[in-house]
Amino acid sequence: MKKIVSGLLMGILCVACAKQETTYTIQGEWKDGDGNVIYLKKDLGNKQYEILDSAVVVNGVFKMQKPLGDVDECILQINGVSNIIILDSVPIQVKCETVKKTVRGKETESVKTEISGSIEQDIFKTVLLAQGNEMMIMLGLSFMGKEEKEKSEMVDSLAQIYIGMKAKTEKTIDSLVTNYPDCHATALIINNFVIKNRDLEVIEKMYESLTPRIKNAYLGRKLKASIDNIKKASVGNIAPDFTLQIPDGKSVSLIDYRGKYVLLDFWASWCGPCLREVPNVKKVYDKFHDKGFEILSVSLDDKKDNWVDAIKKNDLNWVHVSSLQGWSCPVAKLYNVSGVPAMLLIDKEGKIIATKLRGELLMEKVAEQFEE
Repeated sequence: MKKIVSGLLMGILCVACAKQETTYTIQGEWKDGDGNVIYLKKDLGNKQYEILDSAVVVNGVFKMQKPLGDVDECILQINGVSNIIILDSVPIQVKCETVKKTVRGKETESVKTEISGSIEQDIFKTVLLAQGNEMMIMLGLSFMGKEEKEKSEMVDSLAQIYIGMKAKTEKTIDSLVTNYPDCHATALIINNFVIKNRDLEVIEKMYESLTPRIKNAYLGRKLKASIDNIKKASVGNIAPDFTLQIPDGKSVSLIDYRGKYVLLDFWASWCGPCLREVPNVKKVYDKFHDKGFEILSVSLDDKKDNWVDAIKKNDLNWVHVSSLQGWSCPVAKLYNVSGVPAMLLIDKEGKIIATKLRGELLMEKVAEQFEE
């Protein structure tokens, strides 16, 4: 990673990023891959994809070339595996290799893929690699618990590694954003990774550092739209209204709660941290409900039975709604929810007065509203 980042800092990148052409080109080699189809796709959200282009491997090679519209994030699907790329005017080179392994007496095949192209690809690949390393540590942590004493030291060690790795990723992102304001990848990195973890002030400062060319390009405009959306759901603004269904199918709107303090609670039945937060949330609800405090829980489940069972099992005696679209929930997108649990406190006039509420902070903020 250090070599990639240091190479990016040589100053040659902005020249490459500024170059404009009218077509994209994806060409690759795949020995023994004849007959396989390579797909170029765009993620439309909600598990929907648009096929933009495709190519069949013939005599060990394949090629796609069409007019380029907006420089954008796309998916190059090879052997069923999705590879995220930035589709731009610089030719993208793909090298595929069929790898055979014998596992427990059975021979399996996989395809090793190497993708190269413009500096835009290198920038985004650097961040994807860092994020991938973080995810591997998170997966390790998720499969381990502190119930067994002998595991506790290993869990603590992995947690420290994760914290250090996350800090390193942030430093890498900061360096790329600072040094390459004239690249589409920079806007994409801010939108995909920075928005989830940083304060609005930091995000806006990064956006303002981009060149006018990138701000006016598709990914720059998309980033601006995300920032505007964050502002709508930030402290001091009126909480955006929405309507979703409770388990029996009846519709409930946020505006129905005007005149009361309401905790907007994003959660899911599969979310361990959400369930661990339940006793604290119930404690706050029981203490202040009779004084005019309500909870409206928005589930990011996609299976109704799991959602309903979790409500009953945990005795969550307040109103629950869901689109049953998982992370594609339109309300989660409206409120820029990228992780659960996520809780916002809304006052009687519908204004957001606090966010990122968990544990003791939740009790403190709610109690403040009922102090005489």
